[in-house]
Amino acid sequence: MPKFILVTGHASGIGNHAAAEFHKAGYKVIGIDKAISNSLDAQIKQIKCDLSNYIEAENAFKKFDRIDFAINCAGVPGIRKTVAEIASEELIESYKNIFLPAFNACKLEIIKMKNNATVSKIINIASSTATVGGKNMVAYSSAKAAIVNLTKVCAVENAPKILVNSISPATIDTPMIRGKYAGRLPDYGEAYLTGNCGTVSDVWAAMNFILNNNFMTGSDIVMDGGYSASFSLKLK
Repeated sequence: MPKFILVTGHASGIGNHAAAEFHKAGYKVIGIDKAISNSLDAQIKQIKCDLSNYIEAENAFKKFDRIDFAINCAGVPGIRKTVAEIASEELIESYKNIFLPAFNACKLEIIKMKNNATVSKIINIASSTATVGGKNMVAYSSAKAAIVNLTKVCAVENAPKILVNSISPATIDTPMIRGKYAGRLPDYGEAYLTGNCGTVSDVWAAMNFILNNNFMTGSDIVMDGGYSASFSLKLK
């Protein structure tokens, strides 16, 4: 019997690649996003929805009967300001656009998965910035950190029937990243020990690993090209 997999944020970037690859692997793929992708196979069911709106998300989930696995990629870059500059309303708006899609998706996925006869799995896409400090990153990084903790809470509350993990990538080569640099990638040789940024294929490989692993829940895979392993003392 084929497995049904939901991919949120499937219209571009990491989610788009994941939806395409899981379809090739034989999964029945369902995508939820604020946009529709013209690049995906017609057999992939696409649902247009703003997951930050719970009522809209709840209605979207009524359009399919079951899911075995879920990959939550939906989110946006958020507002980039310092702690001193950012207004509380801007912080709340960032949480609405970054954290709420993951929270609403997890909640509705858990409700849908509770009746499954076999073990179900959820993977949330967070960010390597959830565990490090960076200028102008308070809104984005703290919202992503909340997703990492959401993952752990969901894992504790739903084991062993539903296994929940997260992946925290650093820079990944996506249209959004290339859009920041006029379509080209900068030189990441000094930023990452691997000499370059990651790819959507790298993230999908981690997703595939988690889905094929039955002894992981509440874990966060940090995929940052060795950035967090390196210590560099800058002296003047």
